[in-house]
Amino acid sequence: MSDYDIGKAFEKIENELIASMIRNLSRHRAEESKLGIEWSQWQAEQLKALEVYKRKNSKRFTVQYNSINEHIRRALRDSYNDGGTKQERQILQAIKRGFKGKNKPAFTGVAETTGEFFKTNERKLNSLIKATTQDMKKAEIAVLRMANDQYRKVIFNAQVMANTGAGTYAKAVDMATKDFLSAGINCIQYRNGRRVNIKSYAEMALRTANKRAYLQGEGAKRQKWGIYTVILNKRGNPCPLCAPFVGRVFIDDVWSGGPKDGISPVTGIKYPLLSEAIKKGLYHPNCKDAHTTYFEGISTPPENSQYTADELDELAERYNNTQKQNYAQNEAERMERMSKFSLDKDNKRAYGARAEQWREKAEELEKDISNEAESSKPKIVNTDSVVDKQIIDSSDYRKMFDKLGENSKTTRSIFQQAKAILNHRSGSNFEDLSFIDSVTGKFLTRTDYSVQKQCVPSKSMMAMVKKAKPNTVIAIHNHPNSSVPSLDDINSAWKKKYKYGIIACHNGSIFKYKIVGDYNQGFVDFLLDKLNSCIYNEDIDTVNKILESLKKQNIEMEVFLWK
Repeated sequence: MSDYDIGKAFEKIENELIASMIRNLSRHRAEESKLGIEWSQWQAEQLKALEVYKRKNSKRFTVQYNSINEHIRRALRDSYNDGGTKQERQILQAIKRGFKGKNKPAFTGVAETTGEFFKTNERKLNSLIKATTQDMKKAEIAVLRMANDQYRKVIFNAQVMANTGAGTYAKAVDMATKDFLSAGINCIQYRNGRRVNIKSYAEMALRTANKRAYLQGEGAKRQKWGIYTVILNKRGNPCPLCAPFVGRVFIDDVWSGGPKDGISPVTGIKYPLLSEAIKKGLYHPNCKDAHTTYFEGISTPPENSQYTADELDELAERYNNTQKQNYAQNEAERMERMSKFSLDKDNKRAYGARAEQWREKAEELEKDISNEAESSKPKIVNTDSVVDKQIIDSSDYRKMFDKLGENSKTTRSIFQQAKAILNHRSGSNFEDLSFIDSVTGKFLTRTDYSVQKQCVPSKSMMAMVKKAKPNTVIAIHNHPNSSVPSLDDINSAWKKKYKYGIIACHNGSIFKYKIVGDYNQGFVDFLLDKLNSCIYNEDIDTVNKILESLKKQNIEMEVFLWK
């Protein structure tokens, strides 16, 4: 369960709490007579309903909270193990390139034995898990408490609103719930006074904790090999807080146990401490930047890796534009919530219209950001991933998409998006992602993601998936190395309930994958690796057998190879 999935789970709980409250307000309406609305009797009925509401929610959501918290514990351990595994692979590859790594673990400080070393790191991980889950439990309790308090306020405020001129019961209740529906259950308050709902808090907290767990896993493996130097990677859109540290080498004294004097035991060169950079803002909550190991004698800082003053100004402007897009997206969600839960029909229509305006504004800003980032986006020239334009411009390539089984309009849209993605990413190691709603024909594409061999949907794209009916959205992205769908692709298709996914390969081949049920991730990962190998070796008989094995795992995959 990713940070997005955790956030979505809490959003669902928040919506259920609000929906339950609104149902009670709608079901137990106050009686209207010539003398006006009988508020006293209505308030008595609603106070009884409030007590039932409190008992049911406490019992119902405690079970959900326990399940979510267990997912959080598991996610942090997975991030820790993933960080350690990938880091060890990186170290072994560096040794092959000539890095003089130590053959046995090197320890510093009190960790003198292998057992004590692993106990120390286990304690660090357990402390992180405990702190994260305890904070989450406090937030979970606050959600229920705030929902109860807001319900009580609405019960007493409805009569006040009626006395100010609300003509009907529905309008009076809408006036009483307006502020609450506008803000949502914003029960989390930060030090600066800003209040957020539990969905935003959970996504931030888990994203931050996951990063720290991953960095702990990496650091533990570095410490085992006596490596303490790291370099902060350059990416397409760093935040202003982290940009000044990009391209600089640090001694990792936070996760790798590096020497506090900053002097490398390998070369004797003094580097700044990572802990000092963190004090100045690096790795703030919600941070998306990351560092990698700097192998002294092997790694070379990329040329022009640090940002100039002009580039920093440009990044700050781009960051501000992104914040405007986030604001528009949040306003659209706020108006949708008010439209959904208002009782008065006129209010529903008015809020719905404003939600659509904000949604269009958010999509417009997102396209502007993509266009602005195009010129400054990092690109890697990779001759192996150059797309042969004669292939994708040919009628034979176009006809391959007819095999997908869609109507002509949807087929044409899929082909056009795939071709645009391949033209854009030809000769690079980057990926674009496009969503097509097979019911409405609407599509959104992200072209600005600047992490190699990865693609992540934008907020507008996630909103599109959320709004669409399950199993109606088709996802298309490219694979620069022309490989089969990865396990991450499979997991994403299953979690987001795609109709199916399409991989447009740079060599002209196409993969279609549809997930129809649960599957064994470990076994599927093994099958995908084997499928890659067999396609490369042109072992078509074995390819067909693997496709049958995948089908038994509820993964229906079709392979269209370019010849």
